[in-house]
Amino acid sequence: MRKYFFLIALFAVSITHGQFASTSFVTLNDGMEKAYLDLEKVWSEYHKEAVKNGQKSSWAIWKVDPTGYEDKIEKSRIPNFLIVETYESKEQMDDEAKRYTPEGFKKIQSIIKRRLKGKMSSSKINSILSKKVDKERRVYHHQALASTPFTGGGLKPGDKLVITPMQQLEDDYEKYETEFFQKIFADNVMKGNHRWWGFTKIFNRSENALTFNTHAAWNMPIEGKQLDFPEDFASQKVFELTGKARKSYNPTSYELVMVVD
Repeated sequence: MRKYFFLIALFAVSITHGQFASTSFVTLNDGMEKAYLDLEKVWSEYHKEAVKNGQKSSWAIWKVDPTGYEDKIEKSRIPNFLIVETYESKEQMDDEAKRYTPEGFKKIQSIIKRRLKGKMSSSKINSILSKKVDKERRVYHHQALASTPFTGGGLKPGDKLVITPMQQLEDDYEKYETEFFQKIFADNVMKGNHRWWGFTKIFNRSENALTFNTHAAWNMPIEGKQLDFPEDFASQKVFELTGKARKSYNPTSYELVMVVD
C-alpha cells in the first residue's frame, strides 16, 4: 500500500492513500445502473494508467445504501454511487481536474483504447462512453486532518465504509476530532475492534453540492465488533463539549464495487 494518510471522506481506501480526496456522489437516470458500471469499468483503465504514472494515489467506486439520506436531500437526488479519488497533494488533484477538458477527454479516450486494444473494439468503447447514465454529480474536495492506521489488508470489492457528515459550530471543533477522538479510534484499531477511521475537512465543492457539511468522519467497521469508548469523567465532559462544537448528521453506508490503487 502507498503512504497512508487519512481517508473522505469521505474519503478512501481510496481515501486511505493520500492527503487530499475528491468525492463525487452520482445519481443515475432510471434503469442505468448496468450501463454506469460498464462505463466505470472502461474508465478504470484510465485510472490505472494515472495511478501507475503517479498522477493520483487511488480511485474507487462505492455502491450507496440509500438509507440514512432522509435528513440530507430529497428522494429524487439520493445518490446511487460514490466515486472517491485520492491524491498526495492539492497540486496533483488540481492537475487532474485540468485534464477534464474537451481536448483532455480525447487524450483520455486514447489511453483507454490503447489499454483495451485486442479486448474491446473502438466502436464498443465509444458506445459505452457516449451513454448519458447520470442525471447529477455532486463533487466535494477534502483535506485529511487525522486518521488511524489502516488494517485488514488492501481494499477489495465488498468492503464496507461509513461516512458521517459533520457541521462545524465552534472554531475549535477540529481539535476534538484530531486530539481526542483520533486516539479513541486508534486504540480500537489496535484492539482489533475497528479497521480504520479518518477525519477530513471539505474545502471546496461543486455549485450543486449540499452545503450543510463542513467535515466528515470516515469509518471502516469490523463485523461483529463493538467500539470501546472511555467512561471516565473527563472523557464524558469532552463528549458533551463535542456535541456543542459540531452537529452530526445521519451516517451513510457504502459497499466497494471496484478499486484501483
